[in-house]
Amino acid sequence: MVFAVAVNLLLTVAQVLGGVIAGSIALVADGVHNFSDAAALALRLGGRRLARRAADAGMSFGWSRAETVAALVNYVTLVVVAVWLLAEAVGRLADPPGVDGWIVVWLAGLALMVDLATAGLTYRLSRESLNIRAAFLHNLADAGASVAVIVGGALILWFDWRLVDPLLTIGISLFILWHIATDIRPVLRILMLGAPPASPDRETIAGRLRELPGVEDLHHVHLWQIDEDRSAFEAHLVLAEGTDFAAAIRRAKAVLAEEYGLYHATLEAETRRGGCADQVKTG
Repeated sequence: MVFAVAVNLLLTVAQVLGGVIAGSIALVADGVHNFSDAAALALRLGGRRLARRAADAGMSFGWSRAETVAALVNYVTLVVVAVWLLAEAVGRLADPPGVDGWIVVWLAGLALMVDLATAGLTYRLSRESLNIRAAFLHNLADAGASVAVIVGGALILWFDWRLVDPLLTIGISLFILWHIATDIRPVLRILMLGAPPASPDRETIAGRLRELPGVEDLHHVHLWQIDEDRSAFEAHLVLAEGTDFAAAIRRAKAVLAEEYGLYHATLEAETRRGGCADQVKTG
């Protein structure tokens, strides 16, 4: 990961300088995109290390969401970069400047090799982490953008088609925005305390718990993701009078763990006559 960050930073400097010298906004766009990936990899590396910290008094759930926050910072940065590049490219459509096609082709070719190498470095970890998967997918997207820039440079060399440079920049910017719109959803779901997408909904789980002996009803039901690997469930169990509270909760937790993979469950036992625990006032 550290090697990938260093290589992408060097590539960014080469592409931005080369783009300025060649007069290619598309090459600058590819370079800025690579810089965002280098920054994202650095954030993910820091987030991954921070996520390993144990829970403490201030962070009772631990630091595992640091990776998710790092991914969100990356996506927001990419949105800003993509919108800026889009505005620059639209401004060049009316009068596209001359572009040195050879510089564009050679640097975009170098970028393609670096993108593919970085994707290879992050592939294994991408299967274990939503955070690293975002980095892996971004590198693949970068590789596609670099191929497009190479084609654009070739068209400039062969036909002096200057309009291809701003058109490519617009295409790359729109692709980045589309990519973000697709990938940011699971990140927002976790940060907004959404239910895990692959799990049955909370009403299905509540219905199953109502089938247990002694359980008359459920309310105050919540199901959410702590991070991409852990989910949590809480509910108030309304138990029939005379039901063994401890036994009822043990049965309910066993169902949650064995049937739904929910090992972090908080269950409040109460009866209709006693009323909801949340409604009890003191003082």
